Amino acid sequence: MHMRNINLPKARVYIRKDAFGGSSEEFEPAWLVSVRALRSRPLCFQVWVDKYAACYDKVPPHTLYWKVPSSFQQTLPLSKIQMWECLSGSIECWAKAQLGDAPVIVNLGKDYGTTRGKYWFTLDFIPENEALGYVDVGEAGVLEEHKEGNVIKLANGQIAIYPNNRLKWLPPSLTSTSALTAIPPWSVASDAQWEAWMTAEDKAELHGDSEWAY
Repeated sequence: MHMRNINLPKARVYIRKDAFGGSSEEFEPAWLVSVRALRSRPLCFQVWVDKYAACYDKVPPHTLYWKVPSSFQQTLPLSKIQMWECLSGSIECWAKAQLGDAPVIVNLGKDYGTTRGKYWFTLDFIPENEALGYVDVGEAGVLEEHKEGNVIKLANGQIAIYPNNRLKWLPPSLTSTSALTAIPPWSVASDAQWEAWMTAEDKAELHGDSEWAY
């Protein structure tokens, strides 16, 4: 089923007024409602604004805050808030229950270093309209291109949408000191790699036998 718009957890948020064409140093209290995915563009969030009892559905990620910041000196631009554009117009929202509210370290990349935050929920991009028989021409179904969008509450009040390979997950009771700095020797999963793992016998078993009663 094609899901361009999805519901999000109800939560108090604060929208920087430049999202509405106002000041970038003032905020409007609101409630989080939903999010929309447009292929090759940033996510578009929808909020219900208390002051006007109205919804606004074009809030860009870098103007969405989970708390009002104490300073604007640490404000991050859009390119550092959502690392990858939307891979498709179909998305789903889910939460990693075992990592709920876990502290995280976010690798912001060149010139920005790292920052801390807490995990909130995950947005996943899925192939568009496959159930309806359409051919998906995006990258959501390509293993080496697919990225999850983990939504993180950053320490500076903003949110960030980052893939797994830019995050360190730090559940307090499980994380060792050495794990904080260890870099996994992992390569990105690929379609070719998965094909190589599957023998002819594996494929026959996984795809089912040709006999009616198997």
